[in-house]
Amino acid sequence: MLSRRIWLRLSVTLAVLLMLVVGLYLGSRYLLQRSGIETFDWHGASLSSEGLRIDGLALHQRSTAGILELQGNSIDLAWRDFGFSLPFWQHVAIDRLSLEWRTTEEEQPEPASTDLDVQRLAAPLALLPRSLTITNLTATLPCARGQCVATGNLAMQRSEAERIALRLNLDQETQVVGAALELKPGTDTLDLKLTLAVDHQPQATLISHLEQRGEGLAWNGELKATDLTQAATLQRLLSAWALPEGKKWPAAPGAASLAGTWQLDLPRREVKVNNLLAATGQFDLQSNLPQLWPVPGVGLLQGQLAVAAHNEGPQWIASRAEADLQLNEPDPEWLAILPPELRSESLQLQVQADTPLADLRPELAERSLPLKVTAALHGATRLDLQGRVAVASSAPWAVQFADAHLVARTAKVDQAGWQAAELSSALNLAGYADDGAIELNLGQGSQLQAASLKGAVLSAQKLQAGVGGSTLKLALQDGALQGWQFNGPLNLSTTRLQQANLKPQGWRLQGQLAVADGAGTLQGKLSNDSELQLDLTASLDAKHNLQLEATLGELFLRSGNPLAKTLMQWPELLDLTSGRLIADANLTLAAGSSAPSLDLNLTGKGLGGIYDRSELSGLDARAQFKLAHQRFELYIPELKLQQANPGLPIGPVEARARYSAPLADTGRGQLEVNLARTALMGGEVTLTPGTWNLGAANPAFPIQIRGLELQQLFALYPAEGLAGSGTLDGDLPLRLGENGIEIEQGHVAARQPGGYLKFSSEKIKALGRSNPAMQLVTQSLEDFRFTTLNSSVDYDQHGILTLGMRLEGQNPAIENGRPIHFNINLEEDIPTLLASLQLTDRVNDIITRRVQQRMLQRNTAPKEP
Repeated sequence: MLSRRIWLRLSVTLAVLLMLVVGLYLGSRYLLQRSGIETFDWHGASLSSEGLRIDGLALHQRSTAGILELQGNSIDLAWRDFGFSLPFWQHVAIDRLSLEWRTTEEEQPEPASTDLDVQRLAAPLALLPRSLTITNLTATLPCARGQCVATGNLAMQRSEAERIALRLNLDQETQVVGAALELKPGTDTLDLKLTLAVDHQPQATLISHLEQRGEGLAWNGELKATDLTQAATLQRLLSAWALPEGKKWPAAPGAASLAGTWQLDLPRREVKVNNLLAATGQFDLQSNLPQLWPVPGVGLLQGQLAVAAHNEGPQWIASRAEADLQLNEPDPEWLAILPPELRSESLQLQVQADTPLADLRPELAERSLPLKVTAALHGATRLDLQGRVAVASSAPWAVQFADAHLVARTAKVDQAGWQAAELSSALNLAGYADDGAIELNLGQGSQLQAASLKGAVLSAQKLQAGVGGSTLKLALQDGALQGWQFNGPLNLSTTRLQQANLKPQGWRLQGQLAVADGAGTLQGKLSNDSELQLDLTASLDAKHNLQLEATLGELFLRSGNPLAKTLMQWPELLDLTSGRLIADANLTLAAGSSAPSLDLNLTGKGLGGIYDRSELSGLDARAQFKLAHQRFELYIPELKLQQANPGLPIGPVEARARYSAPLADTGRGQLEVNLARTALMGGEVTLTPGTWNLGAANPAFPIQIRGLELQQLFALYPAEGLAGSGTLDGDLPLRLGENGIEIEQGHVAARQPGGYLKFSSEKIKALGRSNPAMQLVTQSLEDFRFTTLNSSVDYDQHGILTLGMRLEGQNPAIENGRPIHFNINLEEDIPTLLASLQLTDRVNDIITRRVQQRMLQRNTAPKEP
């Protein structure tokens, strides 16, 4: 039987427990309401000498942070180590705990101050139980996919020295990810050690020491993950919580290495990024990825990286930067902004320490980190870069580089209507860059090359651009391009340039280029394989209006005619072999227009050569060509030709004329002739000044013949025994038909008092003896004194000249000079006649070949019925 003393103690204890239960019930109701706990139920509570056991517990809390639901089973609140004492939660063991937290869309209040007060942090830690064990833990928490579920177990111990040891094991497919946390709060310090393990194999360790110093914090730490063999497991766990539904990171390799130390002094106790950036101290980080590692938003990364920096005053100063990295399969999103021809498959980067650069800029003189950089880009474009750089070791950022050599190769590029094949560049670079400007100096030997370049109207083979000695400057603001300048020499060459108006051949340009924001000037010399040389000036204004000026210096044709070897429009039958040429051209192309304006001035002195089957000599001429608004005008203010010889000598010739027509129909324009005359056989042939519309049907040109001497005509005419004298005048209405020149109803007559004709040859005499009817005619023509010579003149498009001649006169030896009248019809093939004259006159070999070819064509051409 229990003693009275024991009963008294049990009675007091039960009374105290009853009062405590009533007090807890009434107080808990008030506290639950203030905490937003809408439901707090338990069942199956029982007391024993071991402590308090609750079979089941349910909690539902709603707050601005979200909704929390908690359910527990087989909860033991033990009072061991202290006997029968309070509170009950010194040792907590839970067999199964299910926790779910859902965020709400309610407006969140401003977060409270994030000042890290170690003393205030230690106070809530003291409320933790001495031990906590959760055998089966299921937590449903917000994540990038909405809600994610984690399962595992948890164990926590708090020692008498307030050192807290927490172990959490999470089930990850067939493996277990464990986290061990050791936390020791002090009066003004907080020590932390976190270890991650996979299947009990340590993977990473973080050691941190926080100490309050005045209003700030001193933070020292070390991260060691030098044997990260289960990185793939950790990555899968992280990606399951960090990536939205339907997305996942590429599979990570199984190994990696990361290590770092830091000693920082934070000016404030706030845990914010800006506070970390404003810290002073030093850090040293190293990483090693022996296999390709997927980095979100970047690609597959492999290699080594080491960075160290310290802080002196307000700036961070880099003291080490070393890298040996390879990037494969770059992120498609940032590759998409590049043209397909420039997208890469891999990038290799090496950074090593170097000796300081000479001639450092003042901005970097006291704060530079000298490095040697090697980079290689592989893909549709191959790029190799080697150089020395001086990187600003503290803000603001800046970099100066020297002895840099950039080589790039691209199989093909198709941009803005241009196609380039085997495009390559070799650039020797030096320069400077910061957040406001980029300056590139291109050293000697820098050049760009393309095996071929093809556009809509132009193509070139083996194109090369030398840019050595040039400077490129870019102005920046907030990372955006605000303006640019390019100054320096520009040397272009191509082995074969093809364009509709030019004969294919090599071209070269040596000039000086100055461009700013798309407007600028180019001055230089342009030459080609035909030894054509032009002085060239080009300018482009801010509105993209193009002005081009070209000057042809005095060209001596005796050594060759480069114009004929260059221009497709050069008349095929015109060969100039002597004299001098001077020309200048001015071309203007307005922005947005495809129709240029052109002014061309051409001057020739003492020109000689061949046109078709005519030999030319002593030609002085000035010509002005204007092109504007889809119309052109050719003005010849002066043309003087000493002689032209199409079979008989013509000249001197003088002319002054103007012709204008639309480009769409150049043959149907308007011709204005102010002067056109030539000397011919002692006389003069003149075109009456006037204006003609060549678009009209068969326009007529009135030709006047004055003072033509028969004596000179018969001296040229290849007829045996024919001679005479007299002066002829006439009018010839010349028409331009579709097939050539025509004359209809022309008229020629001899001047008074007339002249004489003598036609005596053995053939004519034989004709008279054989034909009595012709005997009087032949005898009369042996010495015929005429007073009247009239003739009609017709000339068809086939070159047949028909003369209907009337002669009135006498022969003094026949019947005492009685009057004799003749009506004679003559027909002559003028082209054949001129050809025969040329072939018997030792003319130029070129003319001889052309005459023979022309006669062969006429003889083999089908005759019209």
